[in-house]
Amino acid sequence: MDMEILWDAIKKAQNFGADGVDLKLQKKNGIAVATRMTKLENITQSEILNIDMQVFIGKKSANIITNNLLELQEDSFLEKAIFAAKNSPEELVNSRADAAKLCQNFKKIDIFDPTKVSGECLLEKAVKCEALALQTKGITNSGGALLENTFTQTILMKSEGFLGKYEKSVNSIAIETLAEKEGELQQDYAYSNAIYVADMKTPEQIAQEAADMTVKKLGARKIKSCRVPILFHKRVGRTLLKNLLNALNGSAVAKGTSFLKDKLSQRVFSEGLNVSDRYDLDRGLRSRPFDADGLECVNTKLIHSGVINSFLLNTKYANKLGLASTANSSGGNLISPNEVFIENGDISFEDLLKNIKQGLFVVDVLGKGLNIITGNYSQGAAGFWIENGEITYPVHEITIAGNFVDMFSNCMIGADLEIKSGFGAPTILLEEMIAGGI
Repeated sequence: MDMEILWDAIKKAQNFGADGVDLKLQKKNGIAVATRMTKLENITQSEILNIDMQVFIGKKSANIITNNLLELQEDSFLEKAIFAAKNSPEELVNSRADAAKLCQNFKKIDIFDPTKVSGECLLEKAVKCEALALQTKGITNSGGALLENTFTQTILMKSEGFLGKYEKSVNSIAIETLAEKEGELQQDYAYSNAIYVADMKTPEQIAQEAADMTVKKLGARKIKSCRVPILFHKRVGRTLLKNLLNALNGSAVAKGTSFLKDKLSQRVFSEGLNVSDRYDLDRGLRSRPFDADGLECVNTKLIHSGVINSFLLNTKYANKLGLASTANSSGGNLISPNEVFIENGDISFEDLLKNIKQGLFVVDVLGKGLNIITGNYSQGAAGFWIENGEITYPVHEITIAGNFVDMFSNCMIGADLEIKSGFGAPTILLEEMIAGGI
């Protein structure tokens, strides 16, 4: 990478009138193999370059994006950025981090595995994964398998002289399986993502996980509408977590569109609920040493014993709220979590289950979910009926509804945390929710 071109572009933009310049470059290359019914569907080798230059003039700013490094050498390109910034609306607060707060010493985080996997190897594993799943009794079709091996280089440069860079690798395997019986069609999936190739689940594990859940769904029944305890599978728990993070996002809080906007330092949820945002987990898929504002990332306890301890903040929205940034900027005034998870409780899945006389074990949800303005929640759901502490038969075509404050004020958190794609949750038991059926 020609660093001289990048620095020259920043200096030239300043000469054209910019007070400050941020330049973020991401270069991603990798290989992906997709199969369908054990036959190669496509193989893709890619190299993608994305350069985002943000120009600041007073309290105005604008972003200009290119995928051509040489375009940064063209005066016309930089002049477009200056023109856009001059004609942008003025921000009420400063959205740039103070120079004195910029990250100086980057913590070393283990997020890069240099192992390159050939297309032939990926194809072999994809075919094996589908073949094993299709051998499972009841599986009649496959939605396909996908394997990827990718590498991303991130460089952030700021006109104050800041230079930060890191590399990250991501390896993934995924499969979708289908089962049919007497005209009823069910489907499910399984996947594994990891920084290191050696940490990936095997094709055998992924195939069995997807096939077993798909077959178990056959014979799904409808239920009568009721109010019952609901046990959420870990993968649904991650969906609930993402809903909650939307409400904890500093952008929504600052705009007054989050039901948690006035709840900082207040106990809102059960004392057993703890949510952490971690930037420095080795082999964490969303771990990173610094954010897009150039601040060293920090570990943040978002919810502590049910108390709203912090929002997710970048420089802009921290200044709007009169708070300190949590270094969660992802560029362009956007905010995103790092490796984030609901912390383990101390109750096993088996103990959560055995205490349910009648209830619902939800393994799939669909639909919007949380209204972050009101806290009201509603999603389509499917899963299994629980009777006397045992999972009995599959159920579907259900709508579950409640309010997040009520839901998580009366909850029990399992001890089986699993983090996937940077988001994690244990099994969660909510004391009572509305389950709409027939």
